[in-house]
Amino acid sequence: MSAPRHKQLTLSLREEITSGRWKIGERLPPEVDFAVECGVSRTTLRRALSELESEGLVARRKRVGTVIASQTPQQHFRMATNSLPELMRVTRETVLEVWTSRHVANHSDPALGGRESATGFWLEVVAVRRIPGRLRPLNWSRMFVAGPYAGVEPSLSRHRLGSVYRLVEEMFDRPIVRVSQTTSAIACPQVAADAIGLSEGAPALCIDADLYSHNGELVEISHAVYDPSRFQLRNDVLLR
Repeated sequence: MSAPRHKQLTLSLREEITSGRWKIGERLPPEVDFAVECGVSRTTLRRALSELESEGLVARRKRVGTVIASQTPQQHFRMATNSLPELMRVTRETVLEVWTSRHVANHSDPALGGRESATGFWLEVVAVRRIPGRLRPLNWSRMFVAGPYAGVEPSLSRHRLGSVYRLVEEMFDRPIVRVSQTTSAIACPQVAADAIGLSEGAPALCIDADLYSHNGELVEISHAVYDPSRFQLRNDVLLR
């Protein structure tokens, strides 16, 4: 029995992408034209493109179309979290691309949850996280750094920045020793959807985290939205 038509098309397009027929960043033809070129229906083409997107080979962008994101398939970023170093692994193996930063006052944003910085303000950082060599971001993030450590702002443009908290550790000698994290399923907000290539309202994975230094001081509040088809979180806890 032959494979379903969309599976055959996925295989064919995957081979063409990985062989270098299309270059990273190159845009594929519009769906109507491309479906005719491939000799399939638009439904079949869309199913094939969805599979290629889940592998990180293509990215579909609103008002732009489908572009080549990588020539090497990658299914998921998998993260085990049975220790603090493993929890932070995503910041070591990916790159943080900062979009904007600004100072926001205490109580000025619901994401702060009423928590206060000793200086009266927080440094808000909006960024996306990428797997090296991949065009499509893995997540969209908002981070709030406590005011005493807002001095990290000039260093946010550092090449291959892994995380904001690492800058705090390096510049202020405030090692992060505790992370309180909550994971939830959400409807993807538009700003995150546009950044990571989802449709507004699509299912997304949200990870909220509070990062504390050795003296229990809250250093950073993080809110990150992930495409669940490309990110997997696993916990392995030994009960005694």
